Amino acid sequence: MSGPSAQCPSCGAEVGFRWAGAVQTTCDYCDSILVRHGTDLEKVGKVSEPPPTTSPIQLGTEGRYDGRPFTVVGRIVYGYERGGWSEWHLVFDDGSSGWLSDAMLEYSVSFLAEDAGPIPYEDQIARGLRLKLLDDTYEVTDTTPARYLSTEGELPWEYHDRDDMTFADLKSGDGKVVTLDYSEDPPLVFAGEYVHFDDLALTHLREDTGDTLHHSQVQTLSCPNCGSSVEVRQAGLSVNVVCASCASVLDATSPGAKVLQTFKKNKYIDPRIPLGTKGSWKGAEYEVLGYQFRTMHWPGEKYSWDEYLIYNPEYGFRYLTEEDGHWNDAVTVKEAPDEGSKYSAFRRKVHFRGETYKHFEGARTTTDYVLGEWPWEVRVGDEVHTDDFVCPPRSLSKEVSDDETVWSVAEYVDGHRIWEAFDLEGKPPRPVGVYSNQPSPHADRAKRVGLTAAFVVPLFLVLWIVRTVTGSTPITAEAFQYTPPADSAVQIVGPFTVGGRTANLALEARTDVSNNWIYFDYALVNTATGEVREAGREVGYYFGREGGESWREGSQRGQVTMPSVPSGEYMLRVAPEGPVPVQYTIRVLRDAPVHSLWLVTFLILLLPPISALMRQASFHSRRMAESDYASD
Repeated sequence: MSGPSAQCPSCGAEVGFRWAGAVQTTCDYCDSILVRHGTDLEKVGKVSEPPPTTSPIQLGTEGRYDGRPFTVVGRIVYGYERGGWSEWHLVFDDGSSGWLSDAMLEYSVSFLAEDAGPIPYEDQIARGLRLKLLDDTYEVTDTTPARYLSTEGELPWEYHDRDDMTFADLKSGDGKVVTLDYSEDPPLVFAGEYVHFDDLALTHLREDTGDTLHHSQVQTLSCPNCGSSVEVRQAGLSVNVVCASCASVLDATSPGAKVLQTFKKNKYIDPRIPLGTKGSWKGAEYEVLGYQFRTMHWPGEKYSWDEYLIYNPEYGFRYLTEEDGHWNDAVTVKEAPDEGSKYSAFRRKVHFRGETYKHFEGARTTTDYVLGEWPWEVRVGDEVHTDDFVCPPRSLSKEVSDDETVWSVAEYVDGHRIWEAFDLEGKPPRPVGVYSNQPSPHADRAKRVGLTAAFVVPLFLVLWIVRTVTGSTPITAEAFQYTPPADSAVQIVGPFTVGGRTANLALEARTDVSNNWIYFDYALVNTATGEVREAGREVGYYFGREGGESWREGSQRGQVTMPSVPSGEYMLRVAPEGPVPVQYTIRVLRDAPVHSLWLVTFLILLLPPISALMRQASFHSRRMAESDYASD
């Protein structure tokens, strides 16, 4: 890619343009800021020395976005209270241009958008505001008062005369991003999306960066507070560094390492994972850069945890957190999770990447201790409001400050994995209690038992029903009339033949008893052997109306079962007894279903899923005991 060229009015060197539409550029020889007027160049100032950087991107880097080749032709460096970032100017082969934002190894590609919709004034924009822009809904995640630090290369506008300005970053639920640039009126709108470094297929990167941590820029500073040497492992990336001797927080970007924070009474915490430790994590080599000790506060209660900042030059930053022996691997997310109603009377839910997270707790969170180095300003006393949402084994954390909202997603990990990955001595601390996003140790068994029960229990019920409907074999039936007190004669049913294998024999009485009772005394006699089996059963049926409501109790039928009756010739003696006349029929049934046995078997089948459910419920109850919903 090439464009016109002209002579630098300051030093006479030839200044070439990669992009014909460039308005401002920088002379590579004398660092003059040049503004283009047709074929003439005007010197309007001298560029400031850009701060050191560890970014692998440089002028001339080439790549592809959405299948379109581009070349990096310019750069703007911005600074703000707690750090800085670069905007790389991209020119595509078709002559169009865009921007690649490089903020602490998080990348997004965006383009100037026309007719984006109504834009709030600068004094109206605020964190948390939701806007309808470009046919999508965005939420303002942060507002950043920033300043220009430096420029290089070719830019589409004049930037030399600009000072402080405000940026507002907005995110959608699907990873899209909008930046509002209030350096102009009306504000400029840049719309795009977050991208992965690998997806850009970048070439012609800086020679002093690579795929491993061995290319990091190490710098040694002298602590102005105590005079100790302070090593900065990622010079050009780190903004803060903490003196290991006196715990002073230093500005790693200022000449002489300006002291940002000191302490009269120093305490020292020895992190479980030493700073500078390197290990293989998530398929890449990471180095432990920073450590902070943080605390959540409720009235009369608080709890604390450790956070380790780990870094890989290609994949950026992650956090390893530990509380009471429970470890999580966390990373900030680029999307804005769908919170639904933030003022629900019920337990709040957040939808993120196809999963539903339930609110667990929310409280004021402070930073109580800091070690190591950080690519943004971190100080003791920093305060945010944190809300945690859980979907075990993952959790979502929302940290809100006055001008920024940061979401991160964490996954519960076994501490032994971390010890193995970073080759640490000893053993990880033993977990205490149940953690908010800790997966239940009973979940797998409960799932297996549940799936088995979902198949076995319905099948058992079907077999029970089929057995009830088709199982009994009628042998004989005879009808009688009982009239007290004169009729006291014993009635005889049979003789009858019982065939087949040894099985039960059911004696069923069907009566017309009404609001009364009758008792049957049975004697089953084997006519060949004289063996007698006895049984009895009362049948009672009552009904009425009381208080305007009908009621009924009992049944006009009654059955008694004699178990293990062998085949043979039998007769049945029936001796009824009762206060009123009753017509009744005695039915003899072979191999009748014994519902009590079926019921006991059914309850036994339910024991494993009920037991698994109780274990799950107990584990969940212990989890929720630590939440804002302890009574749920």
